Amino acid sequence: MLNLSPAEWSTWMNRWDRQQTAYLPDRETALGLILDVVAVLVGEPTQLVDLASGPGSIALRAGARFPQARVTAVDADPFLLALGQAGAGRIAFQRADLLEPGWDVVLGSDRVDAVCSATSLHYFSAAEFAGLAEVLARRIRPDGVFVNLDTLRLGAEVPRLSELAASLRDHGWDGSPPSTPSAQGGSAASSADEDWASWWAAARAEPAFAQLLAERDRLAIAPTEASPVTLPEMIESLRAAGFAEVGVLRQTADKHLVVAIR
Repeated sequence: MLNLSPAEWSTWMNRWDRQQTAYLPDRETALGLILDVVAVLVGEPTQLVDLASGPGSIALRAGARFPQARVTAVDADPFLLALGQAGAGRIAFQRADLLEPGWDVVLGSDRVDAVCSATSLHYFSAAEFAGLAEVLARRIRPDGVFVNLDTLRLGAEVPRLSELAASLRDHGWDGSPPSTPSAQGGSAASSADEDWASWWAAARAEPAFAQLLAERDRLAIAPTEASPVTLPEMIESLRAAGFAEVGVLRQTADKHLVVAIR
C-alpha cells in the first residue's frame, strides 16, 4: 500500500496520463468513447471491470461517469495497482494474472455488466486471448458488453495492409516524420516529453516505491509480443466464446475499438 498525499498521487497519475497520450494522442476522447459504448448498450452499469487496468485509467473515469456502479480494476502489476489505489476512493483494485486459471475469482460471484480494457491485451497470443474470451463470456451477463481499445495487426491474410496500418501509426498521427515504435504500440514521445521508459525510470528513483517495485520485479511483470493476437483472431475468439455480436466501432491506423455484446 502506498502512502501518498493527494497532491503526490495526482502528480504521478497526471504524469502517467501524459506519457500514455504520447502513444494515443486522442486518449481522453478514446477512453470517453469506451464509456459511451457502455452507457448506450447497457445503461448505468451495476458492475464494471477495468481489465489489465494498470493504475486504473478506465476505472477512475468510470467511477466518475457511473457513480452508482461497482468498479473493479484488475491487473497483475502490484505497483501500478497500489498507485491507483492510493487515491482512487471507492474503486476496488484486485491483483490477478489473467493467464492463470481461476483469476476471475477476484470479481466475486455475480456476473458483470461491462468489461473494458485499453492498450494492454495485444500482448496476448491468439491462444491466450481465446482462453480469456471464454472466461469473459462466462462472467459477462447476457446483453452485457466487452469493449477493448487496442493496437492490433490486421492479420496474415492482408500483409500489405497490416504493414501499412502499422507504418501509419509509427509515422505519427500528424504527418510528422517516422519515429521509433514503442513497446506500447505507438510512436515514442518526443525527447522533450516523458515517455514510457522515462516514467518508469522516474518511478524507480522514488524511494517510496522501492518495495512495490521490488515485488514487481520478483513477479517478472514484463509483457512479451512473440506472436501477438491479430484483429481477426480476437474477433473470432469472441464469437467462438459465445458473444452474440462482435465488431470494430473505431479504427485509426492499427488502433481499434473492438466491441462484443454477450
